[in-house]
Amino acid sequence: MITRLRARGGRPFVYGHRGASKRAPENTLRAFALALDEGADGVELDVRLSRDGIVMVAHDPDLQRVAKRPERVADLDAATLRTIDAGGDTIPTLDDTLDLALARGALVNVELKGDVPDRLALARAVASLFARRRPSEREGLFVSSFRPEILVALRALRARVPLAFLFDPEHTGEVRGALLRRVTPSDGLHPHHTLCTPGAITRWHARGHFVNAWTVNAPERALALAAAGIDGLITDDPAGLVAALRR
Repeated sequence: MITRLRARGGRPFVYGHRGASKRAPENTLRAFALALDEGADGVELDVRLSRDGIVMVAHDPDLQRVAKRPERVADLDAATLRTIDAGGDTIPTLDDTLDLALARGALVNVELKGDVPDRLALARAVASLFARRRPSEREGLFVSSFRPEILVALRALRARVPLAFLFDPEHTGEVRGALLRRVTPSDGLHPHHTLCTPGAITRWHARGHFVNAWTVNAPERALALAAAGIDGLITDDPAGLVAALRR
């Protein structure tokens, strides 16, 4: 499964960040479908649990930014969340999203959020959901998180999908580096694109990691990262990056 996530022929995979979030409401089925229509190889999305333990696709703890409502995702049941207008579409479950994306042969990067009431409960729910999927479907799935303990839990739960450690310029110290090496051997790294120098990408590859950079919206930056050997580009603008990489 990990080999499938490595770039081939010098062209990195393009992942729609929360779907085609530049042109559609983020983390909605419309945004994910549009990203794939625009030529993305896969989509990136965020998950957290509803009050009744269903894995929902949502970035923020509350609904204020996407739906102008004060409630928290964790305080509403899935049936209610699926009726809320989030910019012209509703809030989907992870199962709904996987049905859409996997039917089109897409890769799916599931980010488990750390600002949730119970990180272990989220890890368990996601691992259980993955276990219900066919092995052929799991080949297109991988997980990322800023929280090492979530990745540790998923490994212990035998989630059977690749795990990737997310990090940014504020979290690259010695302790984080040690956790990174301990938690994600032979899996993946998702660094902020400003950390992706050619030398760093080479070192990470030498350690057996696939490397996906976020969030890359400038075509010239995408081309530089592709030349440096990046495996994947997570972007708000799949159409723009797909066009740039085809030049």
